[in-house]
Amino acid sequence: MPPELITGHKLIDIEHQFLISSIANLRRVCIDHVNLKDCSGCSAERQQTCETDLVSMLGDVFAFILDHFQTEETVMRDSLLLMGDRDVCEAHMEDHAAISSAVQKIVSSLDHRQVVSQIRDLDALLARWVTNHIALHDLMLSRWIAREDSFLPK
Repeated sequence: MPPELITGHKLIDIEHQFLISSIANLRRVCIDHVNLKDCSGCSAERQQTCETDLVSMLGDVFAFILDHFQTEETVMRDSLLLMGDRDVCEAHMEDHAAISSAVQKIVSSLDHRQVVSQIRDLDALLARWVTNHIALHDLMLSRWIAREDSFLPK
C-alpha cells in the first residue's frame, strides 16, 4: 500500500489493502477495460466470463464496504470522535453513504452488453475512494485515534 495511505490503524489499513487488491483484480476482469467501448467485440463466452467475474466482485466489494464502513464508524464512536467533532464524523459517514449508493447504482444497472463500462465506473469509484476518502477522512480519523488521550488502544 502506498505509504501516504497508511493510517496507522491496523484493521483499517488491512481493509484498505483489500480495497487496493480489489481494484487490481477488477482491472484484470476485462481484456482491455480502458479502450473497449462495449462488449460487442468479445465472444459470448468471454462476455459471460466477464459478467460472472464482475458480479462476483461486486458482491465481494459491496459486502466489504458495508463491513469496512461499520468498522470505521465504530472506531469513531469508541474513540469519542463522534462526540468531540460531530461535523467531521457526519461528513465522513455521508461520504460512506455516497460510496455505498454509487456501488448499489452500479449493481442495479448491470447489463451484460455494458460490462466493460461498468468495470470502468467501478474502477473510477474505487480509485476515487482510495485517493480522496482515505486521504481526507481516514487519515484524520487515525490522527484522532493516535492522540495520547485516546480511549482506543494503539
